[in-house]
Amino acid sequence: MDIAIPMVSAAVILPPALMISFEFRLSKGKPQNLEKAAAQWGKAAQELEQSANDLRSLVQGIPDQAWNMDDRKGYESKVEEFCLQVDALHNYCMAVSIALTVLAYALLAYAIFAIGMAVYIDVLLVLAVAALASIVGAPSYGAIVAAAGTGLTITHVATGILATAGSMAGMAMFGGAGLTSAYQAGHGNEGAGGAFKEALVNGSAGAAANLLQNAANAGLSWVNRSDGSTINGGLPGGKSAGSKGFPISEVDLDADRDINETWTYGGGVKVNTPAGETELAGNIKKNEQGWAGGEVGVNHKYTDPSGTVNGTAGGKVTWDENENVGGGFKAGGGHTPSGSKAEYEGNWDGKGDYSDKYNVNTPAFNREGSFAEKPKDETPPWDK
Repeated sequence: MDIAIPMVSAAVILPPALMISFEFRLSKGKPQNLEKAAAQWGKAAQELEQSANDLRSLVQGIPDQAWNMDDRKGYESKVEEFCLQVDALHNYCMAVSIALTVLAYALLAYAIFAIGMAVYIDVLLVLAVAALASIVGAPSYGAIVAAAGTGLTITHVATGILATAGSMAGMAMFGGAGLTSAYQAGHGNEGAGGAFKEALVNGSAGAAANLLQNAANAGLSWVNRSDGSTINGGLPGGKSAGSKGFPISEVDLDADRDINETWTYGGGVKVNTPAGETELAGNIKKNEQGWAGGEVGVNHKYTDPSGTVNGTAGGKVTWDENENVGGGFKAGGGHTPSGSKAEYEGNWDGKGDYSDKYNVNTPAFNREGSFAEKPKDETPPWDK
């Protein structure tokens, strides 16, 4: 997608291409992250299944002569009810794992489709430029725009399929959680309903943050659909196309709670300028005792217009619940054609202790290490 979007956005003289760019921007995702998440859900399902099987085996392994009282049947019944609850949770985890896997492959397929569509649009762009340069090219230009419109229609369908896959994954998570809660409540878990309601309340904060983030990014995707390229009155009939764009390209908002009931509220923005891409981000943490620290940082990436030299720089400041302040910085540069790069990173903790690391990679020389770390004493203990 990162390759396809600029390719399509460059076709400013083909208005349908800008709508394709907009849909591509809305459909960006990271299938590799979804696949990792699916694997973790699958792992959890396997562990739950193993736990239920082990518990059943333990109960069945108690010799009859060791326990033949009437209460044994009651105990076995309670254990079986609990195992059924675990089985239901296993089925839910597997359903989520499968749904995330399907969504990951849908995103991957969409990304491959996007590359193909970008190549198609770029071919039409070359033809459109030639048509506009010709004195009698206006009719040909109209046919080329119509062909780009066909590409837009196909993109509508592909985007709709991706949206359906996302909706199905959401239904598997939300609907499956509700059904699992109801099933467990019917098999002796009196707290299942309350836990489900609490999950909805806690999840609503993260959902609200994501909704605001998506709304903001949808607007930014529309404004930046042509990557700042514009044509004012240069198309047949005096028509214009494109948008000057906006420096902010992406917004990130988060609200998450960990197992220790500590909430993390965070946000960030990506800003694109001729000097490169700058990312500003920060978060704060809050638990039952109050504010529990946070972090704020900035990172900048630069690549010169010729694609020869690249560089990175950044820094962050962190603090904990005891107001101990730490932080760090990093800087690096590279030569893109040769793949050479050098990076340095320094960090200090809340106690003021400093640590660092560096690495240099070139076709002829490679080294990594630390300037702050003291040499290790390799003297054998018996010689000290």
